[in-house]
Amino acid sequence: MNAIEKAPETTQNIPPEAPEQDALPVSQDEIDALIRKRVYGAMALGLAPVAVLDLVGLFAIQVELVSALAKKYDVPFSKERAKNLIGSLLGSALPVALGPAAFSLLKAIPLIGMTAGAATMTIMGGSATYAVGRVFNRHFATGGNLIDMDAAKVKESFRSYYNEGKQYVKNLRKKPAEAEVAPQAEASTQSAS
Repeated sequence: MNAIEKAPETTQNIPPEAPEQDALPVSQDEIDALIRKRVYGAMALGLAPVAVLDLVGLFAIQVELVSALAKKYDVPFSKERAKNLIGSLLGSALPVALGPAAFSLLKAIPLIGMTAGAATMTIMGGSATYAVGRVFNRHFATGGNLIDMDAAKVKESFRSYYNEGKQYVKNLRKKPAEAEVAPQAEASTQSAS
């Protein structure tokens, strides 16, 4: 007998592995709801009357959004790494980063400043939060994590999502008003009958 025939087959002695459980797919509806909730929070913070407080809160909402997305994709989360990446994203898009700061400080001007600052901060804060959510979602969905994300490489995507976010926020602002108009129109139609 030659050596090849005598060699035992090692695959027969190894117990079969349990089938790997694939991670449950993350639905786009879940992700959209997750981002929308934080965008609403960012918009609400824009109404905060104290300058700079809104910026601190906005940053906290964005870090929490990344944490929630990481959890959905079962990606390890590091608060410090998330803060650094978000800061880098906002810094890489300097006009985007300076806008909320300028309008937050505008709130310090009595009456006019508060009104203009709050109106603009709701849009800018919501748009930036939307962009952060979309960038991190795309990165996690493609198998990325916080360690391998390079903020410099996704800055163009961030800017694009930020611009998309402006329209998204404007549409969110219109929805509650439309929801109120429909019941009122229905009520006036019924009372006219």
